[in-house]
Amino acid sequence: MKKPGPRVMYNEWMDIRAGDPFPTRALVKALGQSLNTIAGQNPDQYVALWYQQGEPVMGRVWNEGGKVAANFGWFNNEYKGNVGSIQVLVELPDQVRGFDYAWKSFKEAAVFGQKEWYPVHVEYHKGDISPCVLTVEGGKQILGKVDVRNERATVAFGGKEHIYVGPTVHPFVVLCRKAKPGHKFD
Repeated sequence: MKKPGPRVMYNEWMDIRAGDPFPTRALVKALGQSLNTIAGQNPDQYVALWYQQGEPVMGRVWNEGGKVAANFGWFNNEYKGNVGSIQVLVELPDQVRGFDYAWKSFKEAAVFGQKEWYPVHVEYHKGDISPCVLTVEGGKQILGKVDVRNERATVAFGGKEHIYVGPTVHPFVVLCRKAKPGHKFD
C-alpha cells in the first residue's frame, strides 16, 4: 500500500475585496451549514479576516448577487459594504489537507496545553482571535469572532458591534482543527 505524500498543514487564506465576484473555490462555512440567523442576515456565512489598524478582526462574508459582501465588528462599530481588502478561509480538498476542521465548544477550544483540537486563530499582542459562531437574540446564530485568551466574543449586526465577555462566551462555538493521523502542526 502506497503511503500518502506530504499534506498541507497551513490554513489557506485567499485575498479578495468586498464587491469582487464571489469565489468559485470552496470556503469554510460557519458550522458547515446554513445558519438559523438573525432577520436580514444571509444564512450562508463564510469565515473572513480583516485588519483594522494592525488588529486582526474575524467576521463573515456571503454571496450577494454573485459578489462578495462582508461584515465585521470593530471598536463598537459595524463595518460592512466597502471594507477594502479582506481574506477568506479556503476549504482545501481533503486529499491535500493534513488536518480536519470542526466547530467546537468554547470550553473545548479554550483548554491550554496539549489537546486534540486547536482553534484556528490569528495571534497578536492584545489577544488570540478565532472565528466563532455566537448564539444571540433568542437562539439565532451569527458568525463573528472570539478572543479565546481573554474570553471576549463580538459580532456586528444592526448597526453596531455586540460584545460578550466572561462566562457569556462559553456557549459559543469556535472553528478548530486537528492533525490527521501521521501529521502534525509545527
